[in-house]
Amino acid sequence: MDSLLDVSDLQVRFRSDFGDRIVTDHISFHVAPGEILGIAGESGSGKSVTSLSVMGLLPKNGSVISGKAMFDGKDLFAMSDKELDQIRGKDICMIYQDALASLDPVFTIGSQMSEAIRHHVEPDKKKAKQIALEWLDKVGIPDPADAYRSYPYEFSGGMRQRVMIAMGLSCHPRLLIADEPTTALDVTIQAQIMKIIRDLRSKLGMSVILISHDLGLIAQNADRVMVMYAGQFVEIADVRELYHHPQHPYTRALLASVPDIHDQQDRQLYSIPGSVPQDYTSMTGCRFASRCAFATEACKAKQSLFEKTPGHWAACIRSQRGELDE
Repeated sequence: MDSLLDVSDLQVRFRSDFGDRIVTDHISFHVAPGEILGIAGESGSGKSVTSLSVMGLLPKNGSVISGKAMFDGKDLFAMSDKELDQIRGKDICMIYQDALASLDPVFTIGSQMSEAIRHHVEPDKKKAKQIALEWLDKVGIPDPADAYRSYPYEFSGGMRQRVMIAMGLSCHPRLLIADEPTTALDVTIQAQIMKIIRDLRSKLGMSVILISHDLGLIAQNADRVMVMYAGQFVEIADVRELYHHPQHPYTRALLASVPDIHDQQDRQLYSIPGSVPQDYTSMTGCRFASRCAFATEACKAKQSLFEKTPGHWAACIRSQRGELDE
């Protein structure tokens, strides 16, 4: 299958006064045309750093030290800032968790949308405004003309997120990166936001990378999911296959931590002991081993992704041996 985006051997390093730290460690993945790809994992796993690397928006102390990100046959990591500027916002766009922080508080919604549209799509001011109004209407803003004249602080969290989606999609991107797009929103607004993204994916044929710690959100919206832990992917599969037949203990632990409407009232939710290691540069074995209920001496050896069944990859030696099969 052809890929819209093909990332290979990505390694990102952060520098600080306390030394260097590898944040994503030789990861590879692809996104197919029209696919919604979910990236799941706890905070600190490297999900957002992965997306910021693709966008060329790492903070100053972060850098890509190896890897390629092929988009339309061109390596994003080898591009200059000027070349990336022609792609960001037009071919690839990103919406963030905190829409208020992403929008400039001193400019109206309309001026911010029109600026992006005029830069990438339509230089004519009147036509750019019309495109902006059409997209505000498409994402369900009740009065697009009024919203166009309004400032970000005048909107609720859900409405600001709709504005961000309208702003991102108004330039007809081929890839949308949605980084925790519904965090801090109530469940009703979450469902509305995700429906907008799904519907527009279907109409525009764009691909989506959906980043979230919420496994329920990914289960309902993604076609394929990659589970990330401590800078590495530990499991990759179609969403139904992964949720019904998880092959890595970390994935199993995450799923066990999700409440289910059919659970007994007195059932305690599973809690994964410990936390994601902050510095895993020198770790050689499975990075989840210290928190894993199935860990053995064999887990101290390097773990690599293996194909358990067609299209289902996991990085667990005990799963590879069939020792975790039900």
